[in-house]
This record gives sequence, structure tokens and C-alpha cells, in this order.
Amino acid sequence: MDKELIASQLNHYLSLATIVGGLFIILFACYLVFVIYFRNDRREPNLLKIISEYVLPLGFFASLGGTLMSLFYSEYLLYAPCSLCWYQRIFLYPQVFLFAYAWYRKDKNILPYSLLLSFVGLLIALDHHVLQIGYNALAPCSTAPFAVDCAVPSFIEFGFVTFPLMSLVLFGFLIVIVVVAQKFAKNK
Repeated sequence: MDKELIASQLNHYLSLATIVGGLFIILFACYLVFVIYFRNDRREPNLLKIISEYVLPLGFFASLGGTLMSLFYSEYLLYAPCSLCWYQRIFLYPQVFLFAYAWYRKDKNILPYSLLLSFVGLLIALDHHVLQIGYNALAPCSTAPFAVDCAVPSFIEFGFVTFPLMSLVLFGFLIVIVVVAQKFAKNK
């Protein structure tokens, strides 16, 4: 199987997963607003308990998956990452080790660190996605002749899914599970 076919299939299926993940985050955020503000019963819903209990393996596998996919794209499929892609990676890669060690030690004290890393990564991914969709054409990423232009997407699937959007959804997922775990831990 040639690399172009692999990239095409991977782009399609990861884009579908990104859309589903983004919808999940939006629906889950609405669910949290309902639970926090409109529910009379003050008991924690089972879903929040499950997320809180499994936040460390969820965070580990999500960050590991994002790390492995980014490395697969750049090292095997030879998609050159731009500067903003590298900045997003800087805030994702350490989380694999944070979550792995915390899961091993059963220590949720890393959650604030993950939240900070994910929030900064989310902001960079959001800016990068907006730049690639074309809303900020006056802000080029790099002027070096050998650098990859951040404003030019490597691919666009379904008219809006790009690598930065995938990163945005991944960081959003990490933020949601960490916030839920922290809120549940405070109510115990």
C-alpha cells in the first residue's frame, strides 16, 4: 500500500473521528451545564463518576494516540510540521508521560498541569485552525524560505477538518475529562 493511499484513508477516518469527538465535547458540555445548573438532585451522575475514576487512563490513551499519529504523519508519511504544529506538539507530548506516571502511581495531582498544557495547546490549535481556514491571511507563520507555511493546510477534509482542528478536539477532550475529574474530586 503506498503512502498516498494510507494518508488519504487516514485523513478521512481521523476527520470522521474528529467530527464525532467535537460533537461529543459539545454535547457533553451541554450535559454538564444541565447537571450543574438545572438538576435538582445533587448526587453526582454515574457518567461523571466513571470519567473521574478513569481520567488517568483516558488522558494517557488520548495523548498517546495524538502523539503517535503526529509522529506517524511526520516521520512515515513525511508531512512536514509547521511552527504552530510544533508548538501544539510541545504541549501534547509531555502529557503522555505525565498521565502514564500518574496512572502508574494512581496520583491525580497532575491534573492541574495537564489542564494548563491542554489549555495553551487548545489556544494555539484554535489560532492555527482559524489561520488555515483563511480568516487571518495577514498573519503569515514564517518568513524563512525553508519553513512550512502554517497558513497552508496539509489537507482539508469535509471542507473544514484540518490537523489543527484535530489537535483542538484532542485538547478539548483532555480539558473536559480533567475538569470533570477535578470537580468530582472536590465534591467527595
